[in-house]
Amino acid sequence: MEKDSFGFGVLVCIILPIIGFVIWWGINYSLRLAEVMDRFGNIFQFSEKTIVLTSLCLNLIPFHYAKNNKLDTLLRAVGVVTVLMLLFWAYYYGVFKIF
Repeated sequence: MEKDSFGFGVLVCIILPIIGFVIWWGINYSLRLAEVMDRFGNIFQFSEKTIVLTSLCLNLIPFHYAKNNKLDTLLRAVGVVTVLMLLFWAYYYGVFKIF
C-alpha cells in the first residue's frame, strides 16, 4: 500500500489508537492488580475517558510524520479521521451535547 494514500492514513489512524488503548489500559490494570492504588491513592488511576483521549492523541505521530515529509493525502486522512474520532469521543463521554 502506498504511503501517501487516504486508505493508508485511515488504517494507521484506526490501528494506532487501538494499540495505545491496549497499552494504557494494561498499565492501569497492572497498577490496580499490584495494589499501587491502595498505597498511593488514586493519583495513578486513569478513567476510561482519559485512556481513550490519550490513545487518540497518538494520531499526532503520523500527522507530524506526514507534515514533515509533505505527504498531503496522508495528512488529510489523518486529520479527518482524528477530528471525527475526537468528535465521537466528546459526544460519547458527554463533554458537550450535540443532540
